[in-house]
Amino acid sequence: MFASRNRKHNRSSFFKYMTASTAEIVLSSRSLRWSSPLLFNDPFDVPRELTPGVSPQDLVAAVARRFAALIEQPPEDASSLTPRLQLIIDAVKNGIPASVRAELIASLDSEAKASIPTGDSLEAFRAMWRKSIADMRILSLTESPSHIAMWYHYAGKYTGVVLEVACVDTLDSAWLAAQRVDYPQEKPGVYTVEGWAQLLMLKPELSTQQMLQTSTFTKSPDWSYEREWRVVTFKRPTDTGHFTDYRFDPRELVTIYLGPHIKSDDRARLIALASQYPNAKVVAVSLDLSRELLFEEMSG
Repeated sequence: MFASRNRKHNRSSFFKYMTASTAEIVLSSRSLRWSSPLLFNDPFDVPRELTPGVSPQDLVAAVARRFAALIEQPPEDASSLTPRLQLIIDAVKNGIPASVRAELIASLDSEAKASIPTGDSLEAFRAMWRKSIADMRILSLTESPSHIAMWYHYAGKYTGVVLEVACVDTLDSAWLAAQRVDYPQEKPGVYTVEGWAQLLMLKPELSTQQMLQTSTFTKSPDWSYEREWRVVTFKRPTDTGHFTDYRFDPRELVTIYLGPHIKSDDRARLIALASQYPNAKVVAVSLDLSRELLFEEMSG
């Protein structure tokens, strides 16, 4: 069976909650909106600023502490560290004299100062991140059409719609590249000066990759009920604003779930639009007295 090289998971489909008016636009235009994190409802999602309130002096001290820890307890595998650090770690592991080790630790402060960016370059780095946030385009999806809180918050208080999109390898569906969002209990390193000290120890390509991964695919545990997955890209050169509407293949839409409290005229318009999608079935959602959602496929 053919498998797209862009597939990063084994899921067959994902779900997107939205209001009825948004669903009408999506079905009419055959496109989904990918947004910059600047438009997200959680202000702590994808940090708007990197190292907020952290000065070069803060990083100097944190890096010095990190250097000392590496020398006192060298890691078994140092391949992720910068080449210069790898040489130091290898020398320590090969049994350098205690006096030399003490000199290394004593010189950490000057070493850190030499390796930390100035205030101007640190601000330039922050400015680059602000631009990246504005240019980033993220499509948020989820695992299930039956989450009551999601229906309330994202689908117009049960008056909206959930669309199910299939992960079709032969069509190279965009959501084949979706990654699961993590909800760690501990604050990710990109929010702490100690975390940034560790990033500065890594090879540049690894630190950049880790920074983007952590910033984009972690959220507070408060949001774990969403079971979110994300597809991430960046805007096209001709795009403006903080969102882009990317088209999808009509064959990728497989189910349209109509909310329990959807208005009759919205229902009629969406059912009419569904006829344009060859693989899509329409499912009516109702509320059961047991506080569960019931799903019933509607006949043509």
